[in-house]
Amino acid sequence: MATGSIQTLDPISAKGSGAGYNQYNKPLMHFPNGMYPPEGALAEDYSMSDDGLTYTFQLRDGAVFHNGDSVTAEDFVYSYRRLAGSENSRNKDDIIGQTMTIDHEKEASRAEPEDETTLADYVPGSLAVEAVDETTFEFTLRSPFQYTLFQIAGGTFAVLPENAVGDIEGYEGEYEYNEFFSTANGGPTFAGAGPFQVDSWTKGNQIQLTAFDDFYGGSPDLDAITYTVVGSGNTRLSRFRNENADILEGMPTASFNPSNVSIESTEGNRSVGTYEFDDGMTVNYGEIPSLSTEYLVFNTLEVPIAVRKAFAYAMNQEDIVNNVYKGNAFAGYHITPPAPYPTFEDGVSSTETYNRHAESGYQSNLEAASDGYPYGYGETDLESARRVMEEADYGENNRFSITGTTISGNSAYQSVFSRLQSKLNSAYIDMEIEEAEFGTIISRAISGDMEVFGLGDGMEYPGPQNFLRFLHGLNPSNQFTRWGAEGSYHDDALRQQAREAWDSNYAADDATEESQNEAFQTVEEINWLSMQELPFAHVTSQRFWHDHVDVEMYGVMENQAFDGVQLADQ
Repeated sequence: MATGSIQTLDPISAKGSGAGYNQYNKPLMHFPNGMYPPEGALAEDYSMSDDGLTYTFQLRDGAVFHNGDSVTAEDFVYSYRRLAGSENSRNKDDIIGQTMTIDHEKEASRAEPEDETTLADYVPGSLAVEAVDETTFEFTLRSPFQYTLFQIAGGTFAVLPENAVGDIEGYEGEYEYNEFFSTANGGPTFAGAGPFQVDSWTKGNQIQLTAFDDFYGGSPDLDAITYTVVGSGNTRLSRFRNENADILEGMPTASFNPSNVSIESTEGNRSVGTYEFDDGMTVNYGEIPSLSTEYLVFNTLEVPIAVRKAFAYAMNQEDIVNNVYKGNAFAGYHITPPAPYPTFEDGVSSTETYNRHAESGYQSNLEAASDGYPYGYGETDLESARRVMEEADYGENNRFSITGTTISGNSAYQSVFSRLQSKLNSAYIDMEIEEAEFGTIISRAISGDMEVFGLGDGMEYPGPQNFLRFLHGLNPSNQFTRWGAEGSYHDDALRQQAREAWDSNYAADDATEESQNEAFQTVEEINWLSMQELPFAHVTSQRFWHDHVDVEMYGVMENQAFDGVQLADQ
C-alpha cells in the first residue's frame, strides 16, 4: 500500500519519487536495502579524477531496458540532459543547482548579477556529460561535491532509453510524452531498467508491476507487485491486520502502542523485533531513526512574519513528540536532522551540537540566536504569540484568518494542526484545517496556492545542504516558501545575510568544512528568524510485516528494491 498518490512515471518530474519507483527504475548507483554508502547499480565500476571533478562510470554488461534495448552511455547522456533542461523537470536543482552541479553554461544575457540567475538560464546541450564509448559514461562537476555518488543514487537520476520523448533540444522523441509515461494511445510504453516492469498505472490510485525476467540481477522471486494508494492510515492498518496487505510502512500514531514493541536485535541504528496487537496478533517489526524532518511550510507571499512567529510560539515540539508521536520521534528545532547536523568541536557529536544549539545557543552565529531557539524550547509561549501579533496591529477586532493544509489520512499531522488551531485562537489567528492527498499538496506547493501546509522530507544524502539549499533566498520564486520573492513578507537585510553566508562560506571556491558548517548554522538561525519553515519532529521510521514475508528491514536511506523478497505459502 502506498500512502501518497502516484504522481508520474517520469523520474525528473516526481517529487517524493512516486510509489515503487525503485522497483521499476535504476540509476548508476543505489543503496542496497537502504544502506549507505551507495554501491553500483547500472554502474559496474567507477573512478574519480584527482581533482574530484570528473566521474567516469563503466556500465554493467547485460543491463537492458524493459523494451529489450541494451542500456548504453548515450541513454545516460539523454537522461541527465532531460533532468537539467526539460520543461517537465521539477528537480533541476539536483543537477545544476548550487550543491551537486554538473558543469554547464548559462545564457550570457542573464548571468549577472549572480543572485538573479535561475535554473532556467541553463543553455540546452551544454551539460558536461559524455558517452566516452557505448559502455562508458562520464560527467564533470563545476566544483567537488562530497555526496555526488549519493545524489546520483536517487530516483530522479534513473535512466530512460535515449530519445524516448522529445522534450529537450536535439531529440525528436520516439513517443509523445503522455504516450510514454501515461495511458495515451494504449500506453504507457514506459521502459525502465529495474527488476519489475510497469504493466499499468492509474494516477493517484494504483500501479501494477510484474517481474522482469531479463533484469541484470536475475529474475525477481516475486511474480508481481501491486501498489494501491490508500489515503487513510486506519484503512491501511485494517487491511494489513486482515492480511490483505503483506507489509505496512508505518502505523497511524493514534493506533501505535510503544509498549507492544519487543526489540530482539539491533544492528547499527536498525532495530528488529515483533509488535503484538492488543488482541494478541503478533507481526514482525523494524525501526530506524530517519534522515527526515516534519515541518510546516509557510507561503510568505500570503502569511506575514508576525503570524509565522506566532505559530512558532504556539508550537511545543516536546509535547508533539511525547503525545502525538508517543516518544517515537526526536523533537525538531532545526531543518537538518540530528545525525547529519554540522559539528564544530572534536568530541562533540552532531546530535549533541543539535541539542545544545537549540537549548542554549551553543556555537550560534547570530545575536538573536545566542540563547537558542527563540520561540521557547520545549514550551508553548502564547503570551509572546499574542505580543508579536499585537505589535503587528492584530487583535480581537482585527484577527488573521488562515487555512492549514494537511496530508489526508496522516493522523499525526492532523493532530499537530488541531493542537495549533486551539492555541492560535487566543493569539488572534483563526485557522481552518483542510486535507489533501500528498501529490496534490506538492502540486499546489509548486503553484503556490496554499498558505501553510505540513510536509515531511527525507534526505537524498546525509549532508545539511540537502535541505538548507532551499532556505537562503536564491531564486525564491522556485521555492515553496517564496521567501524573498517580490511581494513576499520578508526582511531583505536578513535575506542578504543568508545569501552572503551561503555564497561566501558554503559555495565559495576556497570554502572549507569549517566555513561550510558555519554557513549551515547561519542558515538554520536565519530560518528561525524568518520562519519560512517551522520544524517539529524527526520521526523514527517503522515497518510491520507478516511472517510469510521474507523481507529485510531497510537502512537509513530507506530505498529498497523488492527483487530479493520472497513470500511463503500461507
